[in-house]
Amino acid sequence: MRITGGTKRGFIIKRVLSDDTRETSDMVKVAVFNMLGNLDKKVVLDLFSGSGAYGLEAFSRGAEHITFVDKQRKAIDVIKENIHKLDVPNYQVLQMDYKRFLSDAINRKFDLIFLDPPYNLNVYEEVIKTLEAYTKDESTIVCELIKSNTLPDRIGSFSKQKEKNYGLKKVIIYKKM
Repeated sequence: MRITGGTKRGFIIKRVLSDDTRETSDMVKVAVFNMLGNLDKKVVLDLFSGSGAYGLEAFSRGAEHITFVDKQRKAIDVIKENIHKLDVPNYQVLQMDYKRFLSDAINRKFDLIFLDPPYNLNVYEEVIKTLEAYTKDESTIVCELIKSNTLPDRIGSFSKQKEKNYGLKKVIIYKKM
């Protein structure tokens, strides 16, 4: 797995070798980031980070600050190794369950959120509704889920903008209106 665009294009990202983590393919990342466009100065949350691939890709494409959250120690170690390897300057790495993260006082507002929980954890609507308070006007949420799962066109103040299938997975992009 590698960084597919931006200043760190071509860098190899270490993966989390765990049954609990599934990595996003380079093809899907390219498609997602092509849909997102310019990320200059964006504040990004990579929730359920795994290896941190989405957040690291956002950094390479101009994001200003990335918050990585994952509950697995193994994932946190891999994220830190990848951050060091890519020399990411502005980041926060938090080892905690998503519920704890959402209930703690979050002291920043996010422009872009990557939401890629384990497929058996269907928490998209709950998380999006909670994150609404921690987003800016016109913030974007990228959801990666199993293709057979469906999500509504609107969740709180977020509206579905795009939905694309890639093999067994689906990517849905929501925009705050």
